[in-house]
Amino acid sequence: MDELYFQMQLFEGIPWATFKNFPAFLFFSTNYFGQTREQAFISYLEKVFKSQIAYLNQIHGTEIKLALRGGNLGDGDGLILTDNILGAVFTADCLPIALSDSTGIHTAILHAGWKGSLAGIALKAVNQLKKNGAKELIAVLGPAAQACCYEVKEDLMAQFMTSWPQIAPMVFRKNNKHLYLDLPLFNQLLLEDAGVRVYSSRICTICSRDYHSYRQNKTDLRQITLVGSRRLS
Repeated sequence: MDELYFQMQLFEGIPWATFKNFPAFLFFSTNYFGQTREQAFISYLEKVFKSQIAYLNQIHGTEIKLALRGGNLGDGDGLILTDNILGAVFTADCLPIALSDSTGIHTAILHAGWKGSLAGIALKAVNQLKKNGAKELIAVLGPAAQACCYEVKEDLMAQFMTSWPQIAPMVFRKNNKHLYLDLPLFNQLLLEDAGVRVYSSRICTICSRDYHSYRQNKTDLRQITLVGSRRLS
């Protein structure tokens, strides 16, 4: 695997995004789809990909569950995938993080908003994967709110400065008295410190016309990110 880069591709005539050469199964949707959280749509995808899809009631926390079956697995923001199960997260500015080891067998999917990121959900997933035997971990960061548009308040910066004083100064930027957070970079730096190779799409859902954005228009529509073992590829 010499390189990873974000690209679009058609799967059965449907436009998806992925990272070329990622060792496991990985697809990001665009705003081509409407409401991806509906059960009818998830059932449709299960037929398309010939696999059960596990997902969660996302609560902006750090709970990571082992997906032993498809369907709604309750409250949480991360899934460790097993066998032929696909894991899904739903985002519209929050950061989808896919993790795999170099074999493509040990995989995880995370929903990382600022709360989960601040609480270290990415590092929690890395530790769980390593306990399961994963080595040479690779992470990819999908489309999300980027530093160009993700405006936040001073009190949020203070929380990050308290919890992550070495990293936080690198991920907040001021422009004309406005404060912006680079949430993908924050997670990238955390993961790299843990020895994970990280690749990022650097696509902003707020200013791109190709993605749903809650910040841009308060939509209840979401992208779906799907991750699973390379056995599914």
